Formats: sequence, C-alpha cells, structure tokens
Amino acid sequence: MGRKPSIDKARLLEAAEQIIVTRGAGALSFDAIAKAAGVSKGVQGAFGSKEELLSALYAHLDAGYEERFSASRGAGASPVNAYVDAVVSAESMVNQRIAALSLAMALEPESREYVRKWYAATFQNLSAATPEGRQEILRLCALEGALMLRFMNLLPIANEDWAQVFSDVRGNGRSA
Repeated sequence: MGRKPSIDKARLLEAAEQIIVTRGAGALSFDAIAKAAGVSKGVQGAFGSKEELLSALYAHLDAGYEERFSASRGAGASPVNAYVDAVVSAESMVNQRIAALSLAMALEPESREYVRKWYAATFQNLSAATPEGRQEILRLCALEGALMLRFMNLLPIANEDWAQVFSDVRGNGRSA
C-alpha cells in the first residue's frame, strides 16, 4: 500500500487568501481551495472546518501576532493597547494583507461571524458603561480605521506621520 500524499497547508492557505481577496469571502469553499491549489481532495481534512481554516489563515499571515499581543499584555497593557502594539509592530506587508483579507471577509456573513467572535474574545472586557470603557472602544475604532486607511493606502501620508498617528492612538505619550 502506498504512502498517503501529504497536503502542503501553506499552499492551501495561499490559495484561500487569493480566493478571498480576488473573489470575496463568499467564494471561499474547500472545493474552491482544492481547485486553486491544484489538489483533488483533502482540504477539509487538513483544517476540519471553515472556522479553523480562517484561524489558520490569519496565523499564517502573521505568525508573530499572538506573541507580540501576549508580551504587551504581560507588560501591563490593556487589550486595546496590546492590540495596537501587536499590529503596529508587524511588517507593513503583513498588515496590508490582513487588512485586505479582513475587509473582504467582513462582507460575507459566515466569515463576518468568525471575525465578530475574534473581537468578542479578544476584547471581552470592553464596556461602554464607563467613560474609560468608552475611551477604550473609541481608541479601538480609531485604530481599525487608521489601519484600513494606512495599509490599503487610502490616505497616503508619510510613514513617520502614520507612526505618530498610531502613537496617538496608543495613548499615554508612548510611541507605538
């Protein structure tokens, strides 16, 4: 009996990213990924579910995010500040790819649910019940808007100016 062929997950994830960015998250299916990656089957077996596929895709795009986020939280940063630190310290190309992917995914209900769950888990203690909580929410919204404008090149300003914007979003006079 022959050895079962292995599936290159990185190739599958690259195919999934291309499908989402070029055709939208609604076009993402295990069959579409298999076709784009040039394999006949085994994509679902490689990931288990669409949610696990999306999680693997984000991890593939920015493998160091969790480490940067956790380090910032460990140093006492709030979840929003840790998110600012983790995102802003990533390479520009990583953020461009994630911004494009997230925008495309937000347009499709099933994928939007995955993103919604991620935000709910990451920022589970945010509350609009206090002025401080509302400020944290406002900073999160400002960061997400700034990320979209910056990494989709919708507001072309100099890199050093963006660095100052992210520092301002980070607050406390600290550089992001």
